[in-house]
Amino acid sequence: MSMKLKIYFLTTSLVIITAIVLLALSVHSIWSHIEEEKFQEVSSLALLLDKNIEGTYEDLVKINGENGVTIEALNKELQPFIDKLTDAYPGYGTGYYVKELNSIVAFGPDFKKEGLIDISPDSLARNVYKTKEPYQFQNYSQTRDGVVLANIRPIIRDGEVIGHTWGNVLVEDMNSLFVKELKKGIGILIVILVIGLIGSHVITRQYIKNLKDFRKRVKSLDLNQQQAPKFGADLMEVYNDVVSSHVALVESEQRFRDVANAFEEFIWETDLNGNYIYLSERATHILGYEPHELIGRNTVDAVIKEDQEFIRKTLEKHSKEKTGFRNLEYRKITKDGELIYLSTNCVPIFNSEQEVIGFRGAARDISTKKKHEQQIQYLAHYDYLTNLPNRSSLAQAISELIKENKPFALLFVDVDHFKTINDSLGHTMGDDLLKHIGKRLTDSISSSDQVYRFGGDEFIIVMKNFEHINEIKNRTLKIVDYMAQPIFINNQQLFTSISIGISKFPTHGIDYESLIKNADMAMYTAKENGRKQFIIYADEFGENVNEKFELTNNLYDALNKEQFLLNYQPQVDLHSGKIVGVEALIRWQHPTKGMISPAKFIPLAEETGLINPLGLWILRRACLDRKQWLDAGIQDIRVAVNISIKQFQQDNFVETVLDILEETGLDPTYLELEITEGIAMNKHQDVIKKLTLLKEKLIYVSIDDFGTGYSSLSYLKELPINQLKVDQSFVQGICDGNYQILQSIITLAQAMQLNVVAEGVETKEQAEMLKEFKCSIAQGYLYYKPMPAEDLLAVLNPYNLTC
Repeated sequence: MSMKLKIYFLTTSLVIITAIVLLALSVHSIWSHIEEEKFQEVSSLALLLDKNIEGTYEDLVKINGENGVTIEALNKELQPFIDKLTDAYPGYGTGYYVKELNSIVAFGPDFKKEGLIDISPDSLARNVYKTKEPYQFQNYSQTRDGVVLANIRPIIRDGEVIGHTWGNVLVEDMNSLFVKELKKGIGILIVILVIGLIGSHVITRQYIKNLKDFRKRVKSLDLNQQQAPKFGADLMEVYNDVVSSHVALVESEQRFRDVANAFEEFIWETDLNGNYIYLSERATHILGYEPHELIGRNTVDAVIKEDQEFIRKTLEKHSKEKTGFRNLEYRKITKDGELIYLSTNCVPIFNSEQEVIGFRGAARDISTKKKHEQQIQYLAHYDYLTNLPNRSSLAQAISELIKENKPFALLFVDVDHFKTINDSLGHTMGDDLLKHIGKRLTDSISSSDQVYRFGGDEFIIVMKNFEHINEIKNRTLKIVDYMAQPIFINNQQLFTSISIGISKFPTHGIDYESLIKNADMAMYTAKENGRKQFIIYADEFGENVNEKFELTNNLYDALNKEQFLLNYQPQVDLHSGKIVGVEALIRWQHPTKGMISPAKFIPLAEETGLINPLGLWILRRACLDRKQWLDAGIQDIRVAVNISIKQFQQDNFVETVLDILEETGLDPTYLELEITEGIAMNKHQDVIKKLTLLKEKLIYVSIDDFGTGYSSLSYLKELPINQLKVDQSFVQGICDGNYQILQSIITLAQAMQLNVVAEGVETKEQAEMLKEFKCSIAQGYLYYKPMPAEDLLAVLNPYNLTC
């Protein structure tokens, strides 16, 4: 083979081999990076699911003896959180498996109920039950129906593995990502290869041509005659070969720079002191600095202060050990002032004596990955709606306070009537209200205290730094009063209040569960006592909880066993004293507990769903009683029946009322329906439609407890109603000078041609002031107490209709 062919062959081979090596290194680097990143992310998801679980699975598994019901209950508890995670991180899968049930109980994405089955006997996930350690692998996933990279994390409670969580990502998705990343660099690599081949060919041809010319010139004595004999033709040829090799080396370095800049990492070199001696052009894209701006500067320059010492010690350690390092993460400020996260791999640089003289490596920007990790970490400890610490953070904080063994108080806060607001004004308004309440609670506490979102409309305040119980009471009273102020959301005024139950460490409990339970019982006692107040836990509250449980069970039988009855309270004309109507009030005649107040069992009926059949019974019974009075000759008196929001929201509500009227034979003009402001504000057009149908049938409609709800005047004037019933709280304060709101309501009603009923009139002074305000009708103990139907019939004698 001629020298010419050898040169062509060698230069071409060098270019091709260089390209192949660079391609292989790039492929390996990209895949390793993707695989490592995905394993870290699925591991974070599995860890997040483990931390999301409160208590033990045993509490949930024993909901019912049948596995199907238990799996369904667990799925209902856990699936929403998984759905949020898989929505937030598309492409990733995750889920829970319970060992006792031998079943997957929740998973995503693409949840299907049929997927709630046992894992296969040979599943690699079973390894964690032996090792009790997280396990990651690549294998087939039955929930994703494909090969995945997975991280299995054992759920360990009381030292035993009771199940596991997992995070996974489809290898198919990773392949797509790998191809996408590879395509970014392959085009440039091909161009470089082609340019290299063409360049080497041109250079070689030109070199040979120059060599021939040189030889010709030597032969033609064009070269310096004194130099030619001194070096000879062979030495001159070697000299020219060296020159050509130098040119090829420069071009090879340029090719290396081009390839290095084609990928995400930037290449760097430092001396033994950590000063930059080389940076690739990619550094400009990541750091914002041109390479020459950083040459000579120390690598810790622009690194945030908290990470500088760590980097210095790392370089010093590996310099002594003569080793490199991988995945060194630190934070740096770019030229534009942006904080970024970098991950660096490097190897030591040795001199001829094998002494470390510096380091050479590559760094990449991992800010996006860190942001995702921080989001996952945030969701594990903070409530996404209110941005308050969540239940997990609360449990951790309480545990730390208990270890300190210093007194603290736990305030269990519940928003009064939140369900009514949520049902009436919609979930969006409800969410906005919770945000405002969370912020207002935070504003109302001391700097040493902390508010937590416990769930739903429940919050927890951890109160510290108090000397005695009276200080707790005073600080809590300020919170209750502050929260009673109106809240404005979207130009709408909402009146809210809170009920608070308080437990104190260590007096009312020495662990998290007992403190929460006792504060919860105290809070429910505060609600039962009228709301808008706080109560400190006492031992007898446990007995009240048992009583509530017993009443709830008895409530199911009360309707069938005819334990309910109606009392009626007359309403009188303030000027003539004539009875113009009666309000039906339900009572529960319990076989062993005697008469039970509606304040105790109506909330239970709403919680259990019995409010609808109970409401139908009240309406039917009231219509039957009024028909009996009509048959006895009692005319011109309406019977008023309270309608719950759940009753009114039923699509067939109007038809149901008309059916009962037809069934009992009562003329519609003798029936009055009382609805709350909350009902009036819910789905406004639907409310107007139903009220219009009722009015067309000559049924009288009143807004009950007016002034305590959320009505706006623009909505109120559109409602086809006949009457406003003013809440007794406005009536009771008029003799003390607090009459402006009541007077405004009466004036408003008169302007809208509506009657006004004042509830809770107990004194003659109140009655006289109501007359002055031109209120038309009154109801209260000053005139009549609620009474059974048979007693009312005697009062309603045609010859005794005045008081």
